[in-house]
Amino acid sequence: MTLDRINAPAFVDLEPFTLIKPDKLNTASGLTAFILEQGQQEVCRLEITFPAGKWYEPYAGISYFTSKLLTEGTKKKSSSAIQQVIAQYGSFFEVNPGNDQVTLSIFCLSRYLKPMLALLEEMIEEPLMAAEELNKLKSQARQNYALNLNKTSYLAGRAYTRLLFGDQHPYGRVLDDQTIEKVSLDDIKKFHLHAFHWNQASVFLSGKGEAGTKTFLEEWMKRKNIQGPLKGKLSFESPRPVSQSIKVEKEGAVQSSVKAGFCIPSRLDAVFPALYIYNEILGGYFGSRLMQNIREDKGFTYGIHSAMVQDIHTSYWSVQTDVNGDNAEATVREIKFEMQKMQDELVSENELKVVKNYIIGTFISSLDTPFSFMDRFKATYFNELGDQYYEELMRKLLAVTSQEIQEAAKKHFDPQQLNIVIAGK
Repeated sequence: MTLDRINAPAFVDLEPFTLIKPDKLNTASGLTAFILEQGQQEVCRLEITFPAGKWYEPYAGISYFTSKLLTEGTKKKSSSAIQQVIAQYGSFFEVNPGNDQVTLSIFCLSRYLKPMLALLEEMIEEPLMAAEELNKLKSQARQNYALNLNKTSYLAGRAYTRLLFGDQHPYGRVLDDQTIEKVSLDDIKKFHLHAFHWNQASVFLSGKGEAGTKTFLEEWMKRKNIQGPLKGKLSFESPRPVSQSIKVEKEGAVQSSVKAGFCIPSRLDAVFPALYIYNEILGGYFGSRLMQNIREDKGFTYGIHSAMVQDIHTSYWSVQTDVNGDNAEATVREIKFEMQKMQDELVSENELKVVKNYIIGTFISSLDTPFSFMDRFKATYFNELGDQYYEELMRKLLAVTSQEIQEAAKKHFDPQQLNIVIAGK
């Protein structure tokens, strides 16, 4: 059979669907867990998430160093002993401190879930929190910071984040030499005691478990002490700037990194489906307008991409690319040109269909493991989006019209309001 490399394959309309949802486990202790028993291979991923990200830290760096110290030894095991146990069972461990949450994850064979959960439990409940280990982490952080200062993309991203949120907003905080030096072991211990408590934890288990896994997890949950301090709701003012420009000079740089954007409505807003389509058309995929203009036609860059970031407390949109320093200003002009064009002209039905097909196809192809289904569920759970959010979003995306995209462009994507950062030459 000869492949047709000229005509695209016929598009199959998306039929109504329902994502696989995990089972919710509740016990008398009050601890909540979710288990999704799916898959063919006997592997699983265990995640324990705490509301202990940047949003909750008293000052910059506390969440990051507290999270990292959990892996650097317990009262019973050194950091090397922890790594030996993980290697012994052929498992993989990672800790991810984020803007809102900190997640500890173990990937392992299903038959080794019990010893891996015991190790994770020990790391959370009995971390050593040694001054020597903190000093090592600080030294590594300083080295990474020094290396990042040589990267124009880092300089642009740091300046852009500060521009959008300011130094006092949790999302605007960055690790630099001053903040690294300020972090103290006493403050880390206080933060750990308050933030990494079982009464605030969410447990997620996905994959093909052994027989009795659900019962084992329920029994483990019953033994957890959830008596402890409850977090109050925190709020921070976001400046939401518009039409701001920053130039970050980097001596010796040949290229410049460009980052531009502004805050946008959240995914709970009725206009979000139109924003989603707008972003894909402008710069969300390889065939986008920005790629066609700035990469294919102008040859300014190898790639340019736009994206919407949806954190729990704030949403923003940005365009980012790396170009020769001499082309930075011209690149900004072309970004504004394409944004203005989205305001002035309706998207053609053919382009709209291509982008919708791409979005639906990408979404479906992303659901290839039990882990990906759990990731979708976690997004709805933490953002309180509702169980049918993705099913409804796909339906709404297919219904978006060219007129709605143009209206969204005029109201929420004004090129004259772009906040722009150019770092480098």
